[in-house]
Amino acid sequence: MFAYVTRRVLIAVPMLLVAMYLVHVGVSATVDPRSEFYVCLPRCQEGFDRITEQYNLDTNIFLRPFGYFSELARGNLGDSSSIGEPVWDTLKTRGWNTAMIAIPAFLIGAILSLLLSVYSARRQYSIGDYTFTGLSFIGFAMPSFVMALLLQHIFAVKLEQLFGIKPFNTGRKTGENFLQLARDVTLPAVSLAILGIAADSRFGRASMLETLNQDYIRTARAKGLKEGKVVWKHALRNALIPLVTLWALGFSALLGGSVVTESIFSWPGIGQVFLRALGDADLDLLMAIVMFGGVLTVTFNLIADVLYGVLDPRIRLG
Repeated sequence: MFAYVTRRVLIAVPMLLVAMYLVHVGVSATVDPRSEFYVCLPRCQEGFDRITEQYNLDTNIFLRPFGYFSELARGNLGDSSSIGEPVWDTLKTRGWNTAMIAIPAFLIGAILSLLLSVYSARRQYSIGDYTFTGLSFIGFAMPSFVMALLLQHIFAVKLEQLFGIKPFNTGRKTGENFLQLARDVTLPAVSLAILGIAADSRFGRASMLETLNQDYIRTARAKGLKEGKVVWKHALRNALIPLVTLWALGFSALLGGSVVTESIFSWPGIGQVFLRALGDADLDLLMAIVMFGGVLTVTFNLIADVLYGVLDPRIRLG
């Protein structure tokens, strides 16, 4: 197992470095932090030259990432021009806020998609199966911003007393703070989770159906094992492998989905500050956020690879 994990890490590290390089080139090609100075040249030549030197904009675009990496190796992510503070401080604060809705969204999506997958596969072509299939197609087809607006209108407007989002008061007692925070994160988390539930439950159902039709499952049933034990102990482990891939990619994709969700619910997370950085051409903050997403993607793919080996030793030995 140690050798398998080591191989996965050795593959993931260069992949991450290449991804970071390509991200830096892409962001540098599309964002120019000097844009506000073009309209006042040559009167503001000093500010123009200062920004050019700060971001090495006079260097070839394909060589700029190496200067950024040298600063990154020293632990310097730069300063945010749009927020007015070090980028690391912004990432810590906003990243934690995003995690407060992303982690519950991931857990809700993973648990419900797993349960729905097993239910639909065990009751194939039943009324319940058709019902969940129809609902999953609706959830998969509906854009995330439409779902967020619907949830906001129903629960935060029509049922304000139950789910209305109010400012977080740090002067309350710990228990009251926790309950208020739980109320605040419920709608954004559910909004993020719905698309994942719809997609993952369909793939999970197909994987479970394929597994339940395998010969070893028929043998287990023929030996008189209870259906629950057959499904949850023998079939589920193999059926989980495709879902692990979706969950790994889905968690990192929550960062992209949070851009719309956080804007609709006015949640002060990374998604909201990303839009601000994009509008203000805040190159350092944009680079940090995009690279943060890349690190999450590579990291969770690595976790998925390790889980493959846990679920199926044949993958590990191969």
